[in-house]
Amino acid sequence: MLVGPVLGGTLGAVCPAERMASMAGRGSTGARRLRPLAGFAVAAAGAQNFLGARWVPAVLAVTPARRRREVALRLLAWSPHYFQPDDHDRHAAAERIRRTRQVLADEVLGRYLQMDDDVLDVGCGPGYLAAAVAPRVHSVTAVDVSRGALACARVLNPAPNVDYATVDEFIRGGHDVDVVYSVAVVQHLTDEAFVHALRGWHAALRPGGRLLVHVVVDDPRWRSEAQWRAERGPVGRLKFRLALNCFGRSADQVRRLVTAAGFGELDLVPMASLVDVDDDVAGQHLVVARRLDVADTATPLRGLVVPTQATPVDPFDLERVVPVPADTDPAR
Repeated sequence: MLVGPVLGGTLGAVCPAERMASMAGRGSTGARRLRPLAGFAVAAAGAQNFLGARWVPAVLAVTPARRRREVALRLLAWSPHYFQPDDHDRHAAAERIRRTRQVLADEVLGRYLQMDDDVLDVGCGPGYLAAAVAPRVHSVTAVDVSRGALACARVLNPAPNVDYATVDEFIRGGHDVDVVYSVAVVQHLTDEAFVHALRGWHAALRPGGRLLVHVVVDDPRWRSEAQWRAERGPVGRLKFRLALNCFGRSADQVRRLVTAAGFGELDLVPMASLVDVDDDVAGQHLVVARRLDVADTATPLRGLVVPTQATPVDPFDLERVVPVPADTDPAR
């Protein structure tokens, strides 16, 4: 959503919302200030961002093949989840992101992948990382909650062994995989949603399967979930509502959540020790863990979520991931 997040997705920098205020775009000061607000307004047209709107895949479907890539990039450029406000040259931005995702696939994820692996890319967005991983494995199932982002991914990053699907489609398929990886997604998830996602990833993995998750830990520049929930400013609340916020966590908190979900052999690896790339992820961490072959107390489900109720709940559903807290301030 996730980036890009994520969520979905991984096209843009890891947390565009945190960096927006310091970005120096072209044009007047007023224009620079309006750009993020315009992005927020456009984002509100869909559940998570406007790419979740039903008309986005339909537009791509009726676009002539020769113009489909250009239209897909234009659509992505309108979403604050994927392009930065000052990315005026969307082709150059997309090419830069393609290169960085190739480096991440080669120098980070590639260390833990094998040619016969079936892998699950969670929060694939426009598919740049999935396409980079594809030559290294047997198959990639790349999932996202945004049908529009998936439609763009099929246009921009097709590969014979990549299947782009919604979370629900993956769950209904009943597949299991050797590896689950997720980049630029977890920082958008509340603790509750992260726990549900971890349990679902555990269920989706084959015995002994590997988990590779990019996280932000022990970084004072990133606000915690509690700090985001206490936000009263209209811009901050809107970012929280649209999952443009990013949560920081402590290393101990991440280890506790991952271990409680049934994973072991856990390592928290600094990304800088693995890769030198012009991207925010280089200063963050990678959770490397393995599914433990023990009885799991969660409901058995081959999917991304193991909720307490019978109906599967999408961990990237915005109302669940980042619910707007009730306004208890009597002065408001």
